[in-house]
Amino acid sequence: MKILHIITNTELGGAQKVCIELCRCAVADGNSVAVASMAGGYLWEQLPESVLQFKLKNMVKSIKPKKDIFVFFELKKFIKQFKPDIIHLHSSKAGVLGRLVAFPHCRKVVYTVHGFDSIRLKYRVFLPLEKILQNFCGAIVGVSDYDNKNLKSEKIIKNVSTVYNGIDEKSIVPSSQFPVKTDKKTVMTIARISPQKKIQMFLEVAEKLPDYQFIWFGGSPEYSAEELSSIYKIPENVNLLGDVPSASSYIHFCDLFVLFSNFEGLPMTIIEAMSQKKAVVASNVGGIYELVDDSNGRLIKNDVDTACKVIKRILDDDNLRTDMAEKSYEKFKRAFTLEKMWAGYKSIYEKLNKQ
Repeated sequence: MKILHIITNTELGGAQKVCIELCRCAVADGNSVAVASMAGGYLWEQLPESVLQFKLKNMVKSIKPKKDIFVFFELKKFIKQFKPDIIHLHSSKAGVLGRLVAFPHCRKVVYTVHGFDSIRLKYRVFLPLEKILQNFCGAIVGVSDYDNKNLKSEKIIKNVSTVYNGIDEKSIVPSSQFPVKTDKKTVMTIARISPQKKIQMFLEVAEKLPDYQFIWFGGSPEYSAEELSSIYKIPENVNLLGDVPSASSYIHFCDLFVLFSNFEGLPMTIIEAMSQKKAVVASNVGGIYELVDDSNGRLIKNDVDTACKVIKRILDDDNLRTDMAEKSYEKFKRAFTLEKMWAGYKSIYEKLNKQ
């Protein structure tokens, strides 16, 4: 098969990691693969050499009608050139543009919704468009049962299924040296710096728990490190390390992985932490409950005092934390491996390609 992935931006988030892994699997299975996205960014460096790269000159994250029209015709040109059997769309903007560009060949389109709450809760104005465009693709994929249920509750019901995100644990090569020297137990997160990812809550929790070191991997698309220091009060026990493409290689150094958030799909960073045998504390939002429960960590409301109590309890009990770490790995192997994710998408691709 010839498979074209279209994704809006190239920052290394969960959707980008899924796209990269699916490209690797498809290439390994002997398929021809191409990716279309905005120019620049880490995504391009992570793709297999054989993947064709279509860099969209006018693609931007936000909605820009004039630019988006140019992107529409850029995609038309690339699709005519590549002649894909399957077009796989990632993220809401690519999902809209890709489905319109592919018309009338809708049967070949797969649209993965990487966290439906971003539309359902934050950008609800786009729901009517999503309801119309469900008729313009062969498959709509939620990355969690939570997303699947909410899609259907919003009357997006046509060809909807669930494929859990997954990773290859062997792709995470543990680093030999941690970038921060500390003798304290370490709490780590990997996320972009933004209000959605609860950076303020992370900093407040750290300030109340000075006996532990808090590490944040991930940068801000809007502010430099110097600007962030002027916006936020950074406690002495916090290190903001910025964008590090290999951030997951440092997970094995931490004692506890956390992810605070307002909404999520099925976070790849938590799956990475589970694959590295880490207990997890996370906000009880989106599909996170399908990854984390009382056996391998704790789900919490977005409250600083609650987070502090739970984090301290786990860090101070080595036996509890070790047991949670083992349960994390067991859950990972059971449902969230790359092999399982690829099998799910491959089945969809083959079904659509036969129609």
